[in-house]
Amino acid sequence: MRRILIKSCLVLLVLLLSVSGIGGVAERARAADEFDGIRENRKVLLTGGSSLDAADPDIAAALTKLTNEANGYWQTMNTAAGRTYLWSDNPGTGNSIHIRVTYERLKTMALAYATSGTALYEDSLLGNDIVAALDYMYATRYHEGVTPVASGTSNWWDWQIGIPLQLNDITVLMYDSLSPAQVANYMTAVERFSPSVTLTGANRTWKAMVVGERGILVKDGSKIAAARDGLSSVFNYTLSGDGFYRDGSFIQHNNIPYTGGYGIDLLLAVSDLMGMLHGSSWQVTDPKQSNVWEWVYNAYQPVMYKGAIMDMVRGREISRNYSQDHDAGHRVMQGILSLSRTAPPAQAGDYKRMLKGWILSDTFKSFYEDAPVPILALAKSISSEPAIEPAAELISYKQFAAMDRAVQHRPGYSFGLAMYSSRIASYEAINSENAKAWHTSAGMTSLYNSDLGQYSGDYWPTVDNYRLPGTTVLSQTSSGSHTSTRQWTGGTDMQNLYGVSGMELKYGDHDLNARKSWFMFDDEIVALGSGINSTDNKAVETIVENRKLNAAGSNTLTVNGEVQSSALGGTGTLDQVEWAHLSGSTAGADTGYYFPQPVPLAMKREARTGNWKQINPRPVTPSTPVTRNYMTLWLNHGINPAGGEYRYVLLPGKSAPQVAAYAAAPDIEVLANSSGVQAVREKELGIIGANFWEDGTSSADLITVNKKASVMTRETEDTLEFSLSDPTQTGTGVIEVELDRSASGYTADSGVTVTQLSPTIRLAVNVSAAKGKTFKASFDLGSGTPPTLPGEEVIVDNNDSTGVLKTGSWKTAAVQTDRYGINYLHDDNSGKGSKSVTFTPDLPATATYSVYMMWPQHFNRSTAVPIEIVHAGGTATLTIDQTANGGIWNLLGTYSFAAGTSGSVTIRNNGTTGYVTADAVRWVRNP
Repeated sequence: MRRILIKSCLVLLVLLLSVSGIGGVAERARAADEFDGIRENRKVLLTGGSSLDAADPDIAAALTKLTNEANGYWQTMNTAAGRTYLWSDNPGTGNSIHIRVTYERLKTMALAYATSGTALYEDSLLGNDIVAALDYMYATRYHEGVTPVASGTSNWWDWQIGIPLQLNDITVLMYDSLSPAQVANYMTAVERFSPSVTLTGANRTWKAMVVGERGILVKDGSKIAAARDGLSSVFNYTLSGDGFYRDGSFIQHNNIPYTGGYGIDLLLAVSDLMGMLHGSSWQVTDPKQSNVWEWVYNAYQPVMYKGAIMDMVRGREISRNYSQDHDAGHRVMQGILSLSRTAPPAQAGDYKRMLKGWILSDTFKSFYEDAPVPILALAKSISSEPAIEPAAELISYKQFAAMDRAVQHRPGYSFGLAMYSSRIASYEAINSENAKAWHTSAGMTSLYNSDLGQYSGDYWPTVDNYRLPGTTVLSQTSSGSHTSTRQWTGGTDMQNLYGVSGMELKYGDHDLNARKSWFMFDDEIVALGSGINSTDNKAVETIVENRKLNAAGSNTLTVNGEVQSSALGGTGTLDQVEWAHLSGSTAGADTGYYFPQPVPLAMKREARTGNWKQINPRPVTPSTPVTRNYMTLWLNHGINPAGGEYRYVLLPGKSAPQVAAYAAAPDIEVLANSSGVQAVREKELGIIGANFWEDGTSSADLITVNKKASVMTRETEDTLEFSLSDPTQTGTGVIEVELDRSASGYTADSGVTVTQLSPTIRLAVNVSAAKGKTFKASFDLGSGTPPTLPGEEVIVDNNDSTGVLKTGSWKTAAVQTDRYGINYLHDDNSGKGSKSVTFTPDLPATATYSVYMMWPQHFNRSTAVPIEIVHAGGTATLTIDQTANGGIWNLLGTYSFAAGTSGSVTIRNNGTTGYVTADAVRWVRNP
């Protein structure tokens, strides 16, 4: 084995390097052609180029770390003649994992060789050994003649993605040391396994990166173009399956929330490819790349907390010891940092402020500790720039309807809620990972505060996985991965600050079921449970808390004003508990618990020992035992409960005296907690939240609805705000609402029709194809007159027997669900200029009407569909973009119409590029 001595003059060497730092995408080096220029740009993105400030102590430490890691691999690499492996711990032929790991190690060595400032920079001996290893791997492990055999050690992902990603980068880094024949050999192997951009989600972006970087290396512009264009379908928002949704959700594997797993990989791959091609002839120009900038605000930022990303969106990756929440969160930050180099100035500025805030606030683990050298250099330049102010703490509530998640950010804490339904699976456990994730989406609640290591520091192998906070479970009983038979999961928000969520819990492998709601207000979270039923002959429990304690396990538990024993091993049930308080492990991490009805509260303070191998038995996983201390609080519902219930309030950040004061004069009032309705009033805010679990007329305080719904109101002296969603996402038509107030005026979202302002407010919310979206309205309180009369909303659907005139050949389809009614029409992207559909209403009165149109959106639609509106004053013309805003009523304008059938709306396909659809038009009479 070859060994080298790390030069003792490293410090002197790095001090002699440039201290200019890295700003934007590197200026292209002088090159023979554009392909070479892009390749050099990629190399700079991988290494930081020649402008690294190696005098910076963090950068110097990173360079030393890279040197030591690469040298460790080099020292242990088999360089003997006639070798049959490079490393003895990864010797397999046909074992894709061993092959991938081997290329990963070679990439680390190549990075050290190509990064200025390391002690191995352009070391000729190292370079020769890397090139010889590449040839050995091509001859024996990864070449165009390999035919993988499916087995437990051969994974398609390695062959098509994992290995070529590494090999492409190594070839870029070592390019000047390789002959054209060697480059051709390695790239022929890559072509064998990844010739084109396929698959969905993160896998697709990885494939695009593989194809694009190979295209650069072999100087094939068509491959680079195919890689660039392969991103376009990823840019599109999806309505089902894998990808990003407009509400910020990200799904992979069809029904797993994965923003913090595959979503990170997608972010990194997209930012890499966009950065690599930036400024070239193949730069991404798709206008939908603007969605990428939106992802940062809408998908990633809401699930980040001080440098960590919430485990509820990380899927099976929570079981990986090397990727705990701060590790994964730092990878999100790396992706956003990369995007900041190519994003428009406004977004780039926001990203830098966001990143600076996270970097400064993550006192648990420094971002600089594990960032790649070029990313570290860019991060340092942002942190040291006085003009960049760190972003303020995020204050918001967000409902991720498409992935059954909700999150609230308040001063001093953030709260995450993980649920599942018929649409979203309870958890993912594949490839021998995530072995005990049974209840991670069964209403698990996660409270983030100043105790930044709560969910890091070996939480998952040591927590009692049978008792996760927020869940209702069969005692000490696991559950297999499944989707529910129930649809009711979701919620709504008020002012994007407060929210209510609910979940109809039904396990797939036992009988236990319950209806669970959470009401997230300004400084409290109210949890209600009702309809708790089981015939499983086991005890049923609702877990109020399961909090990791300090190293001594001595966090003070106070119950009804009495301090409990802090000795580990204590367990028991405390009677008539009205409130409890658990001191935090850091300042500001205290948590209070208020019980509106006194309860017997079970508790256990224990030291728990486990190891990562128990939840992720892959070979790379350590089996070293780890011990952590926990406090668990729960409510017992007994064996086979019928109609059981619970109610409790979480009070984040409050001291014991503050919790006692709250219990004496609570800000909340439980209005209902039945199997039909769960409702709470927050008295200080004037907010009512209500979840209605059944169809049929049902009421909670001032709110009456006729169907399943999640509703919130906020009332001030002169205003009543209202919001509603259909959490089942199966509703068709409208949900009728009556509010026991009078109003003199209002504003409302498209899809909300107000039919009466006095003596009560009446409105109808069209939730067809709304996908759990929240609809909002605001009313000016006071005496009012009805704005409309019964029958003054008229909808003409493409499937109606009257009122629809088709010219030319139109096809009927029902593939997309974001439509009105049972189907819609499309022009088959043919016969341009010869096809039209006219919708003619029979209006009840001469009046002013708002005209709305609904269509199913898709990226293959026309962005400029011509519309003609014939009204009493003439004909109005406009165009609509059918690639967006599908499944909702889009306002076309407000016009005067005569009673009868003289008015109409016509859709034409004149001059359009892409498919044109015709679905439904709606006329709503104005007051």
